[in-house]
Amino acid sequence: MLNFAVVGCGRISKRHGELLGENQISGAQLVAVCDKVLSKAQVLAEKYSIPAYTDMHEMMKVESVDVVVVLTESGLHAKHTIELAPYGAHIMVEKPMALTLDDADAMIE
Repeated sequence: MLNFAVVGCGRISKRHGELLGENQISGAQLVAVCDKVLSKAQVLAEKYSIPAYTDMHEMMKVESVDVVVVLTESGLHAKHTIELAPYGAHIMVEKPMALTLDDADAMIE
C-alpha cells in the first residue's frame, strides 16, 4: 500500500481526494492533506478521517508518506516540489509542471 498526501486543497483536490480517499486506486490510500488555509484542508481531512496540516514540512515529518501530490497554485509548483524533494517521497505535480523552463529544470535536478 502506498501512502499519499495532498499539498493544496483547492478545487482539483476534491477529485484527488475521491480517487485516493475512497480507495478507487488499488494499492493507494490518502493519509494526510495540507493547505495554508486550515479550513480548506479540514474539508478533505474530515471527509476521509485523516489529519489536516497547514505546514507541509510538519506533515512530512509526522506522517509516513510515500507519494506527495502537489496541487497548489501553478506558480508555486516548482517551489513546493523543490522543498518536498529532500523528504525522499515520490512527487506528483498537477499541470503545468512549472511556469518557466528554469523552474522545470530545477525541479528535475
